[in-house]
Amino acid sequence: MSPADRFAVFPELHITVEPLPGQALRVRAAGEVTVENVAQLRSVLFRAIDDVRARAVEVDFELVTFIDSTAIGKLVSARAHAIGSGSDLWIVNPSPGVRRVLSLLGLLETLSTPTGTRGWAPPKSA
Repeated sequence: MSPADRFAVFPELHITVEPLPGQALRVRAAGEVTVENVAQLRSVLFRAIDDVRARAVEVDFELVTFIDSTAIGKLVSARAHAIGSGSDLWIVNPSPGVRRVLSLLGLLETLSTPTGTRGWAPPKSA
């Protein structure tokens, strides 16, 4: 085994959270969202829903360069959890790569459209 084989390089994922009007949050992700790091994003999303009790969570993927199937599964799960908790969660500003993958899977419209969270509307400028 060479010294280079002793270390694994994991894709970087940077996440920031900012408040929006009406008890909503925007979660911005930058980098790659993969099986190696999707737990970070899932944790932030579930915390926003369960602990912060955000009425809506926008997941901004403008700076996401890659997304794998595990990450998409976690997003679908987080969306279902949000709706089941009386909240909502959707993707905004998907990068071209994310848009393409979601479109190929038939999930682009589903994951990028609010379900109509009561008393909250997405900001006009995103």
